[in-house]
Amino acid sequence: MTDSAQRFSTDFRFANRSGKAEYVWRKYQSILTGRILDVGADHCRLKPFLPESAQYTGIGLGSDALDLQINLEREPLPYAERSFDTVLCLDVLEHLDNIYDVFDALCRVTDRYLILSLPNAWADFLTVLRDKPYQADGPFKFYGLPPEPPEDRHKWFFSWDEAERFVRVRGEKNGLQVAQIDSYSPHADYRAWDGYGIQGRLRAWARRMTLRPDIPPQNLLNGTLWAVLEKK
Repeated sequence: MTDSAQRFSTDFRFANRSGKAEYVWRKYQSILTGRILDVGADHCRLKPFLPESAQYTGIGLGSDALDLQINLEREPLPYAERSFDTVLCLDVLEHLDNIYDVFDALCRVTDRYLILSLPNAWADFLTVLRDKPYQADGPFKFYGLPPEPPEDRHKWFFSWDEAERFVRVRGEKNGLQVAQIDSYSPHADYRAWDGYGIQGRLRAWARRMTLRPDIPPQNLLNGTLWAVLEKK
């Protein structure tokens, strides 16, 4: 799902965090220049892909590679308005109670672009129910109730439609417009989830009958939502 012809794209697929950094570079390298802020940067895996001229700042918690240790639920972003050409916040917002405040802050500190990724929890759950072996100690990685407090978990459970509406409406409130929204899944085409031919059509029919035909297919089949917002 996109707004128009895709401005940012890649056929590269990834299976780990290092691969994800390469995916981000291959897809968005045209706007990964100048002053870059990576929020929730983990081990700053994106940095080696950037040109030497880029001024990269990686912030978050836990890694010695970070330029700044910051708890986004307790501390504001310590940067002035329009401090960075491009701001990235990938698979982070869903972990925060103060998701609205942090999103607004991301919009404030970018001068040009904001790159976001948000999971589609509905599709994640459907994939687990269909494909993954059941484990009593928590098949739903970020949403279960383990006997001991987890180190990390998602604070919000939302569908593709909800994530897209949040990005569009909240971005508009902060003076940013959507340049592109698309999805990522391990398959280049999410429609491969059902398969093709007669069996694929039967699976699609069974899915519609079992899971309500009025639910938009993207809520069940699209992977992670990726968005680029551009400051007006």
